Amino acid sequence: MKKIRVHPDIAHQIAKEFSVTYQTVQMSLRYVFQSETAEKIRQRAKELLQEEAKTINIQ
Repeated sequence: MKKIRVHPDIAHQIAKEFSVTYQTVQMSLRYVFQSETAEKIRQRAKELLQEEAKTINIQ
């Protein structure tokens, strides 16, 4: 099963950015929704996860 896992704070941020509900974000990240908006939500989640990964310092 495909899904993108993000922290709830990030999901709420995405919901606010796209003016959609938190549930819409969750369903989009679980690939239940296949709309253009759902694809944009998944892309934004990927971008935010990549930004987060860059901040990790392994020392």
